[in-house]
Amino acid sequence: MRLASTGNFVEAVAREMACGVETAVECWMAQIEEAMTDLRLTSLGRLNAVTQILANYKRLTGKEQLQLRKKRSSPSSVVSEPVGSTDHRPLTTDH
Repeated sequence: MRLASTGNFVEAVAREMACGVETAVECWMAQIEEAMTDLRLTSLGRLNAVTQILANYKRLTGKEQLQLRKKRSSPSSVVSEPVGSTDHRPLTTDH
């Protein structure tokens, strides 16, 4: 019985950790989405807002550099287009 309860404990801790990671990632993504869709900001303002979010993440985690996790086949872009996306409109500049 002790082995089964240990296994249940490990599974419960793993679920809680996964939930915490998911919540944290969603929080960062929501902040980035808010910055990118704020129509009061210029394109440069949006970029600066995202840069500030990234700097805050690095400060909170103590990371100075983020490592690229996987080598990309196209070095020109680190952001890939969503599959089936046909929306190629640029951000408005709000001049």
